[in-house]
Amino acid sequence: MLEAKTLRKQFGSLVATNDVSVEFGRHDGEIVFIVGPNGAGKTTLVNLLTGLLSPDSGSVVMDGKDITRMAPEDRVHAGLVRSFQVVQVFDEMTVRENVRTAVLSKEKKLMSMFSLRDEHAEVERKVDDLLIKFGLDEHAAHVAAELPHGTRKLLDVCMSFGLEPDYLLLDEPTAGVSTSEKEYVIETIASVSKEEGVTTVTIEHDMDIVKGYADRVVALHQGAIHGQGDPSILETDDELRRLLLGVEK
Repeated sequence: MLEAKTLRKQFGSLVATNDVSVEFGRHDGEIVFIVGPNGAGKTTLVNLLTGLLSPDSGSVVMDGKDITRMAPEDRVHAGLVRSFQVVQVFDEMTVRENVRTAVLSKEKKLMSMFSLRDEHAEVERKVDDLLIKFGLDEHAAHVAAELPHGTRKLLDVCMSFGLEPDYLLLDEPTAGVSTSEKEYVIETIASVSKEEGVTTVTIEHDMDIVKGYADRVVALHQGAIHGQGDPSILETDDELRRLLLGVEK
Protein backbone atom coordinates (compact mmCIF):
# COMPACT_ATOMS: atom_id res chain seq x y z
CA MET A 1 0.00 0.00 0.00
CA LEU A 2 1.13 3.56 -0.79
CA GLU A 3 0.28 5.93 2.04
CA ALA A 4 0.36 9.68 2.57
CA LYS A 5 0.50 10.41 6.29
CA THR A 6 -0.46 13.95 7.35
CA LEU A 7 1.42 15.43 4.39
CA ARG A 8 1.73 19.19 4.51
CA LYS A 9 3.29 21.50 1.94
CA GLN A 10 3.15 25.28 2.06
CA PHE A 11 4.32 27.82 -0.51
CA GLY A 12 4.52 31.17 1.25
CA SER A 13 1.06 31.81 2.66
CA LEU A 14 -0.53 29.15 0.42
CA VAL A 15 -1.11 25.78 2.09
CA ALA A 16 -1.12 23.50 -0.95
CA THR A 17 -1.44 20.23 0.97
CA ASN A 18 -2.98 20.48 4.41
CA ASP A 19 -2.19 17.40 6.54
CA VAL A 20 -3.42 14.96 3.90
CA SER A 21 -3.70 11.32 4.92
CA VAL A 22 -4.82 8.82 2.30
CA GLU A 23 -3.83 5.37 1.08
CA PHE A 24 -3.71 3.80 -2.36
CA GLY A 25 -3.61 0.13 -3.29
CA ARG A 26 -6.20 -1.33 -0.94
CA HIS A 27 -6.16 -4.24 -3.38
CA ASP A 28 -3.97 -5.16 -6.34
CA GLY A 29 -4.88 -3.25 -9.47
CA GLU A 30 -6.96 -0.67 -7.63
CA ILE A 31 -7.91 2.24 -9.89
CA VAL A 32 -8.11 5.49 -7.92
CA PHE A 33 -8.94 8.89 -9.36
CA ILE A 34 -8.01 12.15 -7.64
CA VAL A 35 -10.50 14.91 -8.39
CA GLY A 36 -10.97 18.48 -7.27
CA PRO A 37 -11.18 22.04 -8.58
CA ASN A 38 -8.11 23.88 -9.83
CA GLY A 39 -5.81 24.70 -6.94
CA ALA A 40 -7.13 21.86 -4.78
CA GLY A 41 -3.64 20.40 -4.28
CA LYS A 42 -3.88 17.39 -6.59
CA THR A 43 -0.56 17.81 -8.39
CA THR A 44 1.21 18.85 -5.19
CA LEU A 45 0.08 15.62 -3.54
CA VAL A 46 1.37 13.56 -6.47
CA ASN A 47 4.67 15.49 -6.42
CA LEU A 48 5.04 14.72 -2.72
CA LEU A 49 4.32 11.03 -3.25
CA THR A 50 6.86 10.74 -6.06
CA GLY A 51 9.57 12.81 -4.39
CA LEU A 52 9.58 15.80 -6.74
CA LEU A 53 8.68 17.85 -3.67
CA SER A 54 9.67 17.32 -0.05
CA PRO A 55 6.93 17.77 2.55
CA ASP A 56 7.17 20.37 5.28
CA SER A 57 5.81 17.68 7.58
CA GLY A 58 4.30 14.23 7.36
CA SER A 59 5.56 11.14 5.58
CA VAL A 60 5.18 8.88 2.55
CA VAL A 61 5.12 5.14 3.23
CA MET A 62 5.24 2.42 0.58
CA ASP A 63 4.62 -1.20 1.53
CA GLY A 64 5.43 -0.39 5.14
CA LYS A 65 8.69 1.45 4.39
CA ASP A 66 9.12 5.18 4.98
CA ILE A 67 10.30 6.64 1.64
CA THR A 68 9.84 10.32 2.51
CA ARG A 69 13.53 11.11 1.95
CA MET A 70 14.08 8.64 -0.88
CA ALA A 71 15.20 10.20 -4.18
CA PRO A 72 12.66 10.14 -7.04
CA GLU A 73 14.78 7.81 -9.18
CA ASP A 74 15.14 5.38 -6.28
CA ARG A 75 11.35 5.40 -5.84
CA VAL A 76 11.04 4.42 -9.51
CA HIS A 77 13.32 1.43 -9.03
CA ALA A 78 11.37 0.54 -5.88
CA GLY A 79 8.12 0.42 -7.89
CA LEU A 80 6.65 3.94 -7.68
CA VAL A 81 6.43 5.38 -11.20
CA ARG A 82 4.89 8.54 -12.57
CA SER A 83 3.61 9.56 -16.00
CA PHE A 84 3.35 13.32 -16.59
CA GLN A 85 0.59 15.28 -18.32
CA VAL A 86 2.99 16.26 -21.10
CA VAL A 87 3.98 13.14 -23.03
CA GLN A 88 7.56 12.07 -22.27
CA VAL A 89 8.76 9.96 -25.20
CA PHE A 90 11.79 10.04 -27.49
CA ASP A 91 10.30 11.51 -30.66
CA GLU A 92 13.17 10.50 -32.94
CA MET A 93 13.08 6.86 -31.86
CA THR A 94 10.65 4.15 -32.96
CA VAL A 95 7.90 2.88 -30.70
CA ARG A 96 9.86 -0.34 -30.10
CA GLU A 97 13.03 1.58 -29.26
CA ASN A 98 11.13 3.75 -26.78
CA VAL A 99 9.68 0.75 -24.95
CA ARG A 100 13.00 -1.08 -25.11
CA THR A 101 14.70 1.89 -23.47
CA ALA A 102 12.29 1.74 -20.54
CA VAL A 103 12.76 -2.01 -20.08
CA LEU A 104 16.54 -1.65 -20.26
CA SER A 105 16.41 1.15 -17.72
CA LYS A 106 14.60 -1.15 -15.30
CA GLU A 107 17.15 -3.89 -16.01
CA LYS A 108 20.00 -1.36 -15.71
CA LYS A 109 21.28 -2.40 -19.15
CA LEU A 110 20.94 0.84 -21.11
CA MET A 111 24.56 0.77 -22.26
CA SER A 112 23.92 -2.43 -24.21
CA MET A 113 20.79 -1.28 -26.05
CA PHE A 114 22.39 -1.52 -29.51
CA SER A 115 23.26 -5.22 -29.26
CA LEU A 116 19.94 -6.55 -28.07
CA ARG A 117 18.84 -9.15 -30.55
CA ASP A 118 21.66 -11.59 -29.86
CA GLU A 119 22.29 -10.85 -26.20
CA HIS A 120 18.99 -9.86 -24.63
CA ALA A 121 16.20 -12.08 -25.91
CA GLU A 122 14.38 -11.73 -22.59
CA VAL A 123 14.34 -7.95 -22.94
CA GLU A 124 12.85 -8.26 -26.42
CA ARG A 125 10.22 -10.68 -25.10
CA LYS A 126 9.17 -8.12 -22.49
CA VAL A 127 9.05 -5.40 -25.13
CA ASP A 128 6.87 -7.54 -27.40
CA ASP A 129 4.53 -8.34 -24.51
CA LEU A 130 4.07 -4.67 -23.63
CA LEU A 131 3.54 -3.62 -27.23
CA ILE A 132 0.78 -6.21 -27.61
CA LYS A 133 -0.93 -5.33 -24.33
CA PHE A 134 -1.09 -1.64 -25.24
CA GLY A 135 -2.10 -2.29 -28.84
CA LEU A 136 1.11 -0.74 -30.09
CA ASP A 137 2.56 -3.75 -31.91
CA GLU A 138 1.28 -2.49 -35.27
CA HIS A 139 3.14 0.79 -34.64
CA ALA A 140 6.37 -0.83 -33.43
CA ALA A 141 8.49 0.40 -36.37
CA HIS A 142 6.92 3.88 -36.50
CA VAL A 143 8.82 6.91 -35.27
CA ALA A 144 7.13 8.28 -32.14
CA ALA A 145 6.86 11.81 -33.55
CA GLU A 146 4.53 10.53 -36.29
CA LEU A 147 1.94 9.03 -33.93
CA PRO A 148 -1.46 10.57 -33.11
CA HIS A 149 -1.58 12.17 -29.67
CA GLY A 150 -3.66 9.41 -28.10
CA THR A 151 -1.25 6.75 -29.33
CA ARG A 152 1.69 8.79 -28.07
CA LYS A 153 0.03 8.92 -24.65
CA LEU A 154 -0.39 5.14 -24.67
CA LEU A 155 3.29 4.80 -25.62
CA ASP A 156 4.20 7.03 -22.67
CA VAL A 157 2.19 4.86 -20.28
CA CYS A 158 3.49 1.67 -21.90
CA MET A 159 7.03 2.88 -21.17
CA SER A 160 6.00 3.44 -17.57
CA PHE A 161 4.90 -0.19 -17.40
CA GLY A 162 8.30 -1.14 -18.78
CA LEU A 163 9.67 0.05 -15.45
CA GLU A 164 7.55 -2.63 -13.73
CA PRO A 165 5.64 -0.38 -11.32
CA ASP A 166 3.62 -1.51 -8.35
CA TYR A 167 2.10 1.98 -8.20
CA LEU A 168 1.64 4.21 -11.23
CA LEU A 169 0.64 7.86 -10.83
CA LEU A 170 -0.89 9.51 -13.89
CA ASP A 171 -1.49 13.21 -14.42
CA GLU A 172 -4.51 13.73 -16.71
CA PRO A 173 -3.71 10.96 -19.22
CA THR A 174 -6.60 12.02 -21.46
CA ALA A 175 -5.64 15.73 -21.59
CA GLY A 176 -5.35 16.86 -25.20
CA VAL A 177 -6.62 13.51 -26.46
CA SER A 178 -9.43 13.68 -29.00
CA THR A 179 -12.89 12.61 -27.90
CA SER A 180 -12.75 9.64 -30.27
CA GLU A 181 -9.50 8.40 -28.68
CA LYS A 182 -10.23 9.16 -25.02
CA GLU A 183 -12.15 6.05 -24.07
CA TYR A 184 -9.75 3.74 -25.89
CA VAL A 185 -6.78 5.29 -24.08
CA ILE A 186 -8.27 5.03 -20.59
CA GLU A 187 -9.80 1.60 -21.27
CA THR A 188 -6.40 0.26 -22.33
CA ILE A 189 -4.65 1.70 -19.27
CA ALA A 190 -7.32 0.35 -16.93
CA SER A 191 -7.30 -3.09 -18.54
CA VAL A 192 -3.52 -3.50 -18.38
CA SER A 193 -3.43 -2.15 -14.82
CA LYS A 194 -5.98 -4.73 -13.69
CA GLU A 195 -4.22 -7.53 -15.55
CA GLU A 196 -0.82 -6.64 -14.11
CA GLY A 197 -2.11 -5.86 -10.61
CA VAL A 198 -0.71 -2.31 -10.76
CA THR A 199 -2.39 0.31 -8.58
CA THR A 200 -3.04 3.43 -10.65
CA VAL A 201 -3.62 6.85 -9.13
CA THR A 202 -4.91 9.30 -11.73
CA ILE A 203 -5.57 13.03 -11.66
CA GLU A 204 -8.55 13.54 -13.95
CA HIS A 205 -10.99 16.36 -14.78
CA ASP A 206 -13.30 14.39 -17.08
CA MET A 207 -15.99 13.15 -14.71
CA ASP A 208 -17.41 10.74 -17.28
CA ILE A 209 -14.04 8.98 -17.33
CA VAL A 210 -13.94 8.94 -13.53
CA LYS A 211 -17.46 7.53 -13.22
CA GLY A 212 -16.75 4.86 -15.80
CA TYR A 213 -13.45 3.52 -14.53
CA ALA A 214 -12.80 4.40 -10.87
CA ASP A 215 -12.79 1.83 -8.10
CA ARG A 216 -12.45 4.74 -5.70
CA VAL A 217 -12.52 8.52 -5.94
CA VAL A 218 -10.49 10.82 -3.68
CA ALA A 219 -11.72 14.43 -3.73
CA LEU A 220 -9.45 17.30 -2.68
CA HIS A 221 -10.42 20.87 -1.89
CA GLN A 222 -8.16 23.66 -0.63
CA GLY A 223 -5.35 21.18 0.03
CA ALA A 224 -7.41 18.80 2.18
CA ILE A 225 -9.41 15.63 1.64
CA HIS A 226 -13.00 16.64 0.97
CA GLY A 227 -14.19 13.04 0.78
CA GLN A 228 -13.60 9.67 -0.80
CA GLY A 229 -15.58 6.65 -1.86
CA ASP A 230 -16.91 4.87 -4.93
CA PRO A 231 -17.85 6.98 -7.97
CA SER A 232 -21.40 7.44 -6.70
CA ILE A 233 -20.13 10.28 -4.49
CA LEU A 234 -19.94 12.37 -7.66
CA GLU A 235 -23.73 12.17 -7.78
CA THR A 236 -24.65 12.14 -4.09
CA ASP A 237 -22.24 14.68 -2.59
CA ASP A 238 -23.92 18.01 -3.34
CA GLU A 239 -20.96 20.09 -2.16
CA LEU A 240 -18.56 18.10 -4.33
CA ARG A 241 -20.85 18.55 -7.33
CA ARG A 242 -20.86 22.29 -6.70
CA LEU A 243 -17.07 22.41 -6.43
CA LEU A 244 -16.40 20.28 -9.51
CA LEU A 245 -19.27 21.12 -11.80
CA GLY A 246 -20.80 24.31 -10.49
CA VAL A 247 -24.01 22.38 -9.94
CA GLU A 248 -26.17 23.80 -7.20
CA LYS A 249 -28.32 21.57 -5.01
